[in-house]
Amino acid sequence: MTIKAYNMLLYLFLPIIIFFFFLRVLLGKEDKNRFLEKLCFITKVRPAGKLVWIHACSVGEVRSAYNIIKRFIKDGYKVLVTTNTYLSSLDVENKFSNNIIHQYLPLDIKFFIKKFLKYWKPKKVILVESEIWPNVIYLSSKLNIPLFLIQARFSDNSIKKWSIFGSFFKNLLQKFSLIIPQSFLDKKKLESYTNNEMHIVANLKFSSDIPKFSTKEKNNLQKHLAKRIIISAVSTHKGEEEIIINQIGSLISKKNVLVIIQPRHPDRSNKIISLLKKQNLIFKQRSKKEVPNNTTKVFLFDTFGETGLLMSISHIIILGGTLVSIGGHNPIEAAQFGKCIIVGPYVYKIEETVNDFLKHKAIKQIKKNEQLNYLLKKLIYDKKQLKTLSFNAEELTKKYLNTTSFIYKKIESFK
Repeated sequence: MTIKAYNMLLYLFLPIIIFFFFLRVLLGKEDKNRFLEKLCFITKVRPAGKLVWIHACSVGEVRSAYNIIKRFIKDGYKVLVTTNTYLSSLDVENKFSNNIIHQYLPLDIKFFIKKFLKYWKPKKVILVESEIWPNVIYLSSKLNIPLFLIQARFSDNSIKKWSIFGSFFKNLLQKFSLIIPQSFLDKKKLESYTNNEMHIVANLKFSSDIPKFSTKEKNNLQKHLAKRIIISAVSTHKGEEEIIINQIGSLISKKNVLVIIQPRHPDRSNKIISLLKKQNLIFKQRSKKEVPNNTTKVFLFDTFGETGLLMSISHIIILGGTLVSIGGHNPIEAAQFGKCIIVGPYVYKIEETVNDFLKHKAIKQIKKNEQLNYLLKKLIYDKKQLKTLSFNAEELTKKYLNTTSFIYKKIESFK
């Protein structure tokens, strides 16, 4: 595979690609107000001055880059942030307001990317995690724009897929001025594909700011929560809510326990509600501004941008994406709040972090989902262990170095 062959294939299948893209629009899987941006209809004015382009796929990836974005803004850069998903666009706009420009990444078609680069004229292009887009990389390199891959992470499956086109993948990675893997496991996976020296291994999520929340909202909720033990399942995916409800049925029958479910994608709330009704569980819904009372068993936290508020009122946090084969989400935020964290069997995306937490007795992992009920009961009645796990988690986050400044300086050294 070569870039020429890649583009020939794209042009060959372009009608099909466009057809499925518009099908996604009709099905509500694309932003109906801004979907044309993905066809390179540029809707924002390029500001004067030096501009850096940072691309991250979705919410988790873009959040890991927030402190880097802030450093560029502080040093006088104009910042263009591109993402792929609607929720990530909301997150960027909520976080930065008018300080940055947000656009959706155009489809990786040569004439789209060429037009995009010609219009924005970035001084640097930074891709986050596993965002490998051949035309973005080749055309940026052709224009002598320094390329950076930060927070690099590739699952075993994605590495296997790329290995089919080994020389093509290696050629893409060689275009980067700097690659910073997020773990030593990822460094090991990438070493055979690039001659880039990867002396730096850094997880930007470790130096992320603690999520902000409204103290007024927290106080208001706590009035209704009284002395209840709050078990929160954060960033859950399809299938996890059913596992949780089936596992903790005996716990939620107790008056002093409230279960909060926060789906990763709030638009799944209707499906979760159907599940709760099927189980005859009394629930309240955050998006309707409802608050739990003494009879509430489950509180559906189906809003966006309130993870900090949810974590602030929780005692135990079940980390979403670990009970089904998603691979897990970042546990650092929960640890920063000093909460007892539980993860399930599927942690391949955060394996190195989980192992470090386990080593420091700062997290609990179940090997089978059937163990969740037993572990929760044990933690609820063993207040000393609950307190120790919470304390260790918060202390562990303090030991991680703030890598943002170091990485920023490394990026800035390339002109």
